[in-house]
Amino acid sequence: MINNAAQADSALTGVDGVKLAQSYVAAYNDRDLEAMLAALDENVVSHPAPLFGHRPNLGHKGVRAWWAAMLWSGQSYEVVVHEIRQLDADRVAVLGEIRDAGKWLSPWAVVVRIRNGLIVESHSYLSDEELLTQLGVLRQASGASD
Repeated sequence: MINNAAQADSALTGVDGVKLAQSYVAAYNDRDLEAMLAALDENVVSHPAPLFGHRPNLGHKGVRAWWAAMLWSGQSYEVVVHEIRQLDADRVAVLGEIRDAGKWLSPWAVVVRIRNGLIVESHSYLSDEELLTQLGVLRQASGASD
């Protein structure tokens, strides 16, 4: 957990957080691993949706291994973004859907935690907004700004 002083140091404006989340998702859709890694802290902890494995990926090395598994699968999943929202000073949610060769496959969301301008943690879900809200995943911290 981040203490309040560290959280204040790492806080982004809503615009900065949204831009970082947009670039992260765009890098995935563009199949640009280097651009994706540029948005991620070297020690990122990534919990991808269970499309290419079920374990968290640690650091850039783990993300590279996940990327290789994705390419090896031969799937052409793409993310269609419906909304990006700043949940609090260091968390942004991206809501959308996964498509496979243009066909709808599943609802999808990712919640990222940002520190010092980079994503330090990400959790992807094959769930819709309603379920994620019920589970408290999309709960906004009191006093969150837009």
